[in-house]
Amino acid sequence: MSIPQFVEPQLALLVDAPPQGPGWVTEVKFDGYRMQMRVAKGVVRLRTRKGLDWTARFPEIAEAGRALPDCLLDGEICAVGLNGKTDFGALQLALSEGKTGKLVFFLFDCLFAAGRDLRALPLKDRKAALKLVMAHAKGSRRLRYVTHSAKPGADLLEDACVAGREGIISKQLEAPYRSGRGESWTKAKCRPGQEVVIGGWRGGAKTLRSLLVGAFKDGKLAYMGRVGTGYGAATAAMLLAKLNPLKQAAPAFADPPRASDINWVAPKLVAEIEYENVTSDGLFRQAAFKGLRADKPAKTVVPEKAAKAPQRARARR
Repeated sequence: MSIPQFVEPQLALLVDAPPQGPGWVTEVKFDGYRMQMRVAKGVVRLRTRKGLDWTARFPEIAEAGRALPDCLLDGEICAVGLNGKTDFGALQLALSEGKTGKLVFFLFDCLFAAGRDLRALPLKDRKAALKLVMAHAKGSRRLRYVTHSAKPGADLLEDACVAGREGIISKQLEAPYRSGRGESWTKAKCRPGQEVVIGGWRGGAKTLRSLLVGAFKDGKLAYMGRVGTGYGAATAAMLLAKLNPLKQAAPAFADPPRASDINWVAPKLVAEIEYENVTSDGLFRQAAFKGLRADKPAKTVVPEKAAKAPQRARARR
C-alpha cells in the first residue's frame, strides 16, 4: 500500500476537566510543533499540521528517521530543558539560530506501517505498531516513544501542573484515528492558552510595550486584548523585526482599541499566549507571550473555549 504524503491530523478538544471513567488513557501535553513523519524507502519527510514540508528545518530528526521502516507517524517536535520540560520559546530560538541538533521528536501515533493503513484500528493497536516501528530507532536521542497512563486524568493533570508542565491529553484507547477535532482526544491545560493573530503593537519602531491580538470571528478579526509580558529584549527585537515590515495605516481589527502609540500591522503573524482569565467583554487578563507559530495560517485562528468533558466519558455514578 502506498503511504500518503500527508494525512490531516487528529486534534484534541479543549475541555474544562479531564474525562473520567474506563477506557481513557493519558499522555503528556507537549509544548512544541505538531508534525508528521513519513518514511518511504529511506526517504524522510516532516510535515506540519497544515501539511507544510519542514524537513529541511529539522535535519537531525530527519536523519534519525532514515533508520525506520516505511511508515507514517504522528507526534510533536520539542526543545527539552534540563528539567525535562518542553519549552516552546527554546524551540523557536533553536530554529531561528539553526541549532536543532538537540531537538526531540516525541511520537505518539502510527497511521501507516508494515504496508497497512492503521487508522481504523483502536489506539492500543496503533501504539503497539508504533513500538515495533520505534524498535528500529536503536535508542535514538532524537526520536522518543510516548507512553500513556491509565491513572485518573484529574490526578495526572494535578501532577502536571505541580511540575510546571503544559497539561495533559486524554485519549480513548479503543477509538480509531479520525482526522479533525472530535471527542475521542481531549486536552486539559494547567493555565489557559490561545493561539492569536497579532494586529498591532504599542510602542515605536524600536520599542515594544505590548502586542495587540485577536482572533477571527465570522470572517472578521475581533480584538481580544494586549499581551505585555513573556518577552525579553532579544524576543522583543525579533518581534519588531517581523512587525515593522507589516505596518499599515488602518487597523485590521473590526473593533480596534484606541491609544496614541499604536502601530497597526497586516494580520499575518500567529502567536501563542497564556493568560489568567478572560473578562466579561472577552479580553485577556494577564496575557503572556510564548512564541510565534509559523505552522498555522492566521485566517484559521478562531477563539477556543473549553467544553465540558464528553458525556459518554464521564464516570458512572
